[in-house]
Amino acid sequence: MQYMIKTIASASLSLLFATAVHAQTPRFQPAPPLEQGHSHNDYWRPHPLFDALQLCFKSVEADVFLIDSTLQVGHERAALRPDRTLQSLYLDPLRQLSGQHYTKPAELWLYVDIKNDGPATYARLQQVLSRYRVLLSTPQQPRPGGVRVILTGDYPRQQVLADPNRLVFLDGQLTDLQPDLAAAIPAVNGNWKKTFRWDGVGKMPAAEVARLRQLNDQAVRTGQKVRFWDLPAATAAQRQAVWRELLRYPALLVGADELTELKEVIDAQRGSAPYK
Repeated sequence: MQYMIKTIASASLSLLFATAVHAQTPRFQPAPPLEQGHSHNDYWRPHPLFDALQLCFKSVEADVFLIDSTLQVGHERAALRPDRTLQSLYLDPLRQLSGQHYTKPAELWLYVDIKNDGPATYARLQQVLSRYRVLLSTPQQPRPGGVRVILTGDYPRQQVLADPNRLVFLDGQLTDLQPDLAAAIPAVNGNWKKTFRWDGVGKMPAAEVARLRQLNDQAVRTGQKVRFWDLPAATAAQRQAVWRELLRYPALLVGADELTELKEVIDAQRGSAPYK
């Protein structure tokens, strides 16, 4: 199956990216963006990037290893292949979309999870991204509809922040929910199981609800997003209960491997009353 691209014209911020479905019958689905949806381990999809865009996700994540001079994408070294690089799976397709007048009024967040040799990987990433500068929304040149590359994982924080020419943003820790850091660190992450004990069974304890609300309210004030990983997922019922709770808070970014399932939960919750 191949994916084909066709022009989408829209001036409304209520529309997000849409992608071709089948080579013989290209079609698009302009739809409201999933503001809180995050495609975790996106490269595991049958069609990395495209499957997430088709479902209107606006945040995707790729694990990257520096192998020689290539930025190879995969969950572990044994799964790496020279032809599956950050360029081939993400940057080149995004450039193709842009070159064919594909318009997306919302910004796409491309998380790059650095898995080895942070300083060298960052240096190489800067070189690679410089070839795609026209696509990017950067700290120096924010661009509506651009691609915001956000480093997570084993990145060299001080090296990145000290670089006046950096083309990337950072994914920080919960302690980075601060207004003076928001420009460089638009999002933060935390291990769910180190912050909360609720596993999606029964009601979330009141004290944990208060903590989640406090984090959301703080992020709203600073203009940042909060993403938790290692969410409870023993059963579909448990993970969906956790997703529904997280989706009540607009500053929370909800990541999942089960994209269609998460989209269904998000769609079912659209229009519901937010937390009080």
